[in-house]
Amino acid sequence: MKRIFLIGPIVALTTACTTLDQSFRLGAVTGALTGAAATYASHGANGRNPSPEEVGLGATIGLGLGLITSYFVHQQVIEDRDEMAKQTEIYFGDLPPSPFMIPQPKIKKGGR
Repeated sequence: MKRIFLIGPIVALTTACTTLDQSFRLGAVTGALTGAAATYASHGANGRNPSPEEVGLGATIGLGLGLITSYFVHQQVIEDRDEMAKQTEIYFGDLPPSPFMIPQPKIKKGGR
């Protein structure tokens, strides 16, 4: 049972979301699994098994928190990407010459 609850955080740490829909899906799954695992672990620490209703309530709370968190994280990522796109302008005139290019002497045609 404990292995099942570890899948959510592992998935969250190893995937990336490019759209808000994908962020919501990942946040919902991760939040629900984390909420259910937290409920299960807290009741297990007290020495009793939680009821399905208690695990469902924990999963629902986790789902809501996961959705809210994924929304704000996604919006912050979009703002950071836009800011970085404005700041990282590179002009080719500013680059140093390549050390791997060896200048070739110009050869004149027809004369010595």
